[in-house]
Amino acid sequence: MTNPRHQEPQLHWKWVNISVIVGMVLVGSSYFIVAPTFQLPEVQILVMLVGFIVMGAIIGYFSPGITIKESTVGGAIVLIIMLLLILITKAGDINQTFLLDVLLLLLGITFSWVGGWVGEQLQGSSEEDAPTHRGMQWKWIVIGIIVGFALNNFIVFVIGTLILRHLMKTSFVGFIISLMTTGFIVGMHSPGETLREPAIAGVIAVVLSWVFFEFIVGLHIPVTYLIIGLIMGFLFTLLGGWLGEKYQETLKGTQANQQ
Repeated sequence: MTNPRHQEPQLHWKWVNISVIVGMVLVGSSYFIVAPTFQLPEVQILVMLVGFIVMGAIIGYFSPGITIKESTVGGAIVLIIMLLLILITKAGDINQTFLLDVLLLLLGITFSWVGGWVGEQLQGSSEEDAPTHRGMQWKWIVIGIIVGFALNNFIVFVIGTLILRHLMKTSFVGFIISLMTTGFIVGMHSPGETLREPAIAGVIAVVLSWVFFEFIVGLHIPVTYLIIGLIMGFLFTLLGGWLGEKYQETLKGTQANQQ
């Protein structure tokens, strides 16, 4: 994608408004979908926060120029609206306090900024960021970790809840889809050959999800399942990265033929 890469001093309110709309669709709908089934405040908060990442990434990728601050401001507005809706409707299991609301506001702003940054990195062309050496591209590992963790939890919880009758099967399929999508995104948008980067990111994203369930939610996951998850995280993001690389080569070939 070749949008102009400039940062203007003024705030683009058009993209702030679009951020609010996209954020309410993603964050709002996913929260009210997940809350009745997963009656754990930690899970409900997680779903909202990864929704902010997805929202920021969408705005950062599709908007012209650099619009990280627009997605950040939009994220703050969305969270304020969500806190008011949760307070009024009494939906979910989040026990609101002033300190918790302030913390959630700060986290919402941070996650929206992170998502916006990821979207901007994906928006840039592979030629302009071409590496000068063949070493590990750590920036794309970080991007892969963020995308993988967000997609993994967003798809598993939201899609799994929508198809509640087959929750385990749907969550498993969603887990695989999120890993392959992460690898494909990194492989397609990163410069040069980046097969190691999405594979490493996939493993770390699985570890982060395990840490969340094990230590924050308090849901013990057997070591066998963790090992299987790590292997799947490596293999499926590697496969997705390979497919993304092939697609990137196809696009370059098509562009070269058109010239």
